[in-house]
Amino acid sequence: MTQIPNLPIPGALATAAQLCTKYQVSRTTWWRWSQAEGFPAPIRFGRSVRWDTAAVDAFLIAQEG
Repeated sequence: MTQIPNLPIPGALATAAQLCTKYQVSRTTWWRWSQAEGFPAPIRFGRSVRWDTAAVDAFLIAQEG
């Protein structure tokens, strides 16, 4: 199975760049979304910032309906 470059690995934490690629949005849109009420908080490892992909998916699905 081939992994598309720069997409998050299912079940893993993802970077902003990976999530921008997944949702086909700009970094500006990503940061605007991340400031929204109820958006999943990032997980920080030193200077690295990651998001739980499943939590972001759930948030965006809830926003659609």
